[in-house]
Amino acid sequence: MGEVGIIGLGPMAENIVINVESRGYSVSLYNRTYEKVESFLKEKCGSLRVRGYRELREFVDSLSPPRLVILMVKAGKPVDDYVAELKKLLSRGDIVLDFGNSHFRDTERRYEELLREGIRFLGVGVSGGVEGALKGPSIMVGGDETGYAEVRELLRSIAAKYNDDSCEGYFGRGGAGHFVKIVHNGIEYAMLGGIAEVYQFLRRVGGLSNGQIADCFSEWNGSELGSYLLEAASQVLRFREEGSEVELVEKVVDEAEQKGTGMWASEEAMRLGVPAPSIDAAVTERIASTSRGDRLALSKSFPRLTYERIGRLLAERLSEAALYGTYVMSYSQGLSMLVAAIESLGYQTEPRRALRVWRSGCIIRSKIVQTAYESEESSSRYLFSTPIFTKGTLERVERWKEFIRLSASSGLPIPVISSAFNYFLMMTSERLPTNLIQAIRDLFGAHGFRRSDREGEFHSTWRLT
Repeated sequence: MGEVGIIGLGPMAENIVINVESRGYSVSLYNRTYEKVESFLKEKCGSLRVRGYRELREFVDSLSPPRLVILMVKAGKPVDDYVAELKKLLSRGDIVLDFGNSHFRDTERRYEELLREGIRFLGVGVSGGVEGALKGPSIMVGGDETGYAEVRELLRSIAAKYNDDSCEGYFGRGGAGHFVKIVHNGIEYAMLGGIAEVYQFLRRVGGLSNGQIADCFSEWNGSELGSYLLEAASQVLRFREEGSEVELVEKVVDEAEQKGTGMWASEEAMRLGVPAPSIDAAVTERIASTSRGDRLALSKSFPRLTYERIGRLLAERLSEAALYGTYVMSYSQGLSMLVAAIESLGYQTEPRRALRVWRSGCIIRSKIVQTAYESEESSSRYLFSTPIFTKGTLERVERWKEFIRLSASSGLPIPVISSAFNYFLMMTSERLPTNLIQAIRDLFGAHGFRRSDREGEFHSTWRLT
């Protein structure tokens, strides 16, 4: 299979085209706006084996059966529209791959729809951003297994490599690949939220400049906290536009947008019955950030507390502990979702499979992922229970607690970091106060309860005599 068809031409698609062609494949290209194809061919393709087509039928006819078509269009209706059109033009045995950020339940529906036509559909989660698309992304595949067998060589060739091992993997039927990508993005949300809250703490409580925080992040990047996102944060904090005396980050409006994948992760965690408070908090934090007008108005009526100032060294030590704990708990929540998906959805989403794919190329690649994959207990539902992470967490608990205390006393919101700490406390508590919740539910709704001193279901009137 030496021919690949690609539909869509955004920044990531452009780099995927170049990546695919560089691996020895010829590429047929289609985009709704042909002028964009023309411009791309002229400016970036040169002598590359890339051909553009004005009509979708011409595009399909340019490919030899079994045809391989990659969709790189916006999730939702655009994917459905192309699936509907391709269904009329493709033949039995052809393969369609959705490289977009589709919801896995939509992928399940499309998989079943095309299966009835004999067309093999794969939902492919791709992580790594624009640069990863060119140099090698992390690839999470789900869908038709025979189709995967035929395109595996292509996917492995364009994927990121970790010690010569391609960061690409198959996770099961239907929407399994896109489910893993949703979990990946939920973890990403929590990690980003944790980094931002540490940045806030170092600025307000530690009194560090952006450059000093960047230096701190760079130092941590050589330690257990090493991660792509920390490296990216360091780069952003240093950047100044030409002629400017302040870093560009200071001019960026404090509103974090989202494409919905973090919210999907939060929703699916609830459906699966898996606690994922750090992911929930990260989504909430972004939503709150977009209420900027309300925040500005309310801030005038509620003056901030005075920041408690501490020395740089202590601020960095407390922050390192808080971020480490947040990282570990965020991965733990995501991996717990993967385990639950095996049981509830029938996917092949063992944590070790995902960790292998996430070691390089993806946005959440980190030293923690590498260490977890190499651990004999990497398939544990709770990453923090793996001995090396148990040790690392316990060594930092007191500093993590102090970070939270100082943030609260200084009026700094840290929803992600505090929720990660509460997750750790909840999941390691021998007893929670939820016995009172269940008793009250029984009082007003006769919901019943179980007892610790005898078997069975019980109900009480709760009337005092």
